[in-house]
Amino acid sequence: MKFFKKLSIALALLFMAAIPVLTLKPQAASAAELKGNATGYKQASDVKYNTSGEYLANWGAREEDCTFLTTYAQSFYQGNYTYEKLSQNNGGSSQTNASSSALYRALKDLMSSKHSYKTSYAATRQMYRYTDCVNGNSSYISSFYSGTRLNGTWDGGSTWNREHTWPNSKGLGGDDENDIIMLRPTWVDENSSRGNDAYGQSSGFYNPNSESGGKYNLHGDCARIVLYVYVRWGNTSRMWGQNGVMENMNVLLRWMEEDPVDTWEMGRNDVVEDITGTRNVFVDYPEFAWQLFGEDIPDDMSTPSGIAKNAQGGGSSSGGNDSGSDSSGNEEHKHSFGAWVVTKQPTATEDGEKKRTCACGEVEWETIPKTGTTLPDDSSSGGGGNSGGSSDSGSSGNSGGSDSSSDVEHEHEFSDWYVIKEPTQTEEGRKQHSCLGCGETEIITIFPNGDEHCFEDWIIIKEPTETAVGYKSRTCKDCGFVDVRSFSKDGTTESVGCESAIISGSSLAGIVVLIACGVVVKKGKKE
Repeated sequence: MKFFKKLSIALALLFMAAIPVLTLKPQAASAAELKGNATGYKQASDVKYNTSGEYLANWGAREEDCTFLTTYAQSFYQGNYTYEKLSQNNGGSSQTNASSSALYRALKDLMSSKHSYKTSYAATRQMYRYTDCVNGNSSYISSFYSGTRLNGTWDGGSTWNREHTWPNSKGLGGDDENDIIMLRPTWVDENSSRGNDAYGQSSGFYNPNSESGGKYNLHGDCARIVLYVYVRWGNTSRMWGQNGVMENMNVLLRWMEEDPVDTWEMGRNDVVEDITGTRNVFVDYPEFAWQLFGEDIPDDMSTPSGIAKNAQGGGSSSGGNDSGSDSSGNEEHKHSFGAWVVTKQPTATEDGEKKRTCACGEVEWETIPKTGTTLPDDSSSGGGGNSGGSSDSGSSGNSGGSDSSSDVEHEHEFSDWYVIKEPTQTEEGRKQHSCLGCGETEIITIFPNGDEHCFEDWIIIKEPTETAVGYKSRTCKDCGFVDVRSFSKDGTTESVGCESAIISGSSLAGIVVLIACGVVVKKGKKE
């Protein structure tokens, strides 16, 4: 009987190990698309940012033309780096001498001086759920070439991997090969089809639109990415021809004109700036591409700024003008401020700060009360404390100060996350953030392996008895991850004969196997 007992446990553990594979493979096989719903945003003040994760989440949708510059874009081009001042620099006269021009150097200086954090190859796989999601939903990401819907959680390369839009073999060899602007997530079935071919339309070149059967136009996206690498990292010797990454300058400019910037690209630029500090200037101002090569900017071209001649775009909050129109007294206007940006996180002893910027450059500042301080507009908020709530709950119970108790509902504007308990090798950690307006608090559980989930309350699957353990589960409200645990009558967690007393699964199958393991051990004890 001991042999059968050991065999039963071994089979149960083997099935548990197979659960992630079983639950992930159908996702890839279905090849469902993730394009997103058009936002309808026309100006910076329209944008609703999802700040409930570690970073901003991409608010845009694929194939929706972006006709304005966001608040983040506006604040990036200040001082000596406004469009007006940058465009006073001369570009080259062709693709051969553009890299030696004053405009090339100015754009390179801007993007490199703002690049405060350089991503590693490993770290990018945890960031795509923010940079490459759509409509602010960080549970899923959209594969770059095909738009295939992918799970936002890294699965070890089972369904998606990372594509070097500028191939490694063509001049990369440092921070440039891990730059998240250039490194994009792709479904495994499409990544290998390109190889290291240069982008282009002639025989021997790779047309990125082929992966989606023409449903997505990636011409402009790819052109703007490789142009960024060409300038930011100075990879000039491998830019053109079959031995480079782009067929030629004419194809690059044609692609940028025929496939204008969409809100997904602009939203991604915002997230990238939130992570790294820098942006792709050719997404915000495609006009620079023509200036860089000494070409005339096409008439009637759609750009976010609307600065091109007779251009389409340039919403009322586009930021196309230099800052200071209001303060100069030349023309009064009604400010159209963008979203608030936290510039200093509040602590227990010090106030924080936040700012928002108008298209004209006017900046408005506000103080964020130190954590634990009662906000003046809502004395019942309690400063975002989490008394009375489940420690792992997504809302974590704010002693009556949340939206649910308020007469007027509002959209939460959360502060940055901060860690309240560091995870160890055996114990979970937690981090939280609070709404700057009402004090509503969200808490995320950090597992010892680094996984993060915003859980709903525990649900009892099976009550414990005096002789048998019970089971409970909780589900992440963002990605659907299910955490299942056994517990005894006195409330303590105990082993059920599997690898650990704490077993996490990604589907209901995890619960079934967990209970099966318990049955095996229980029968073994009886024998």
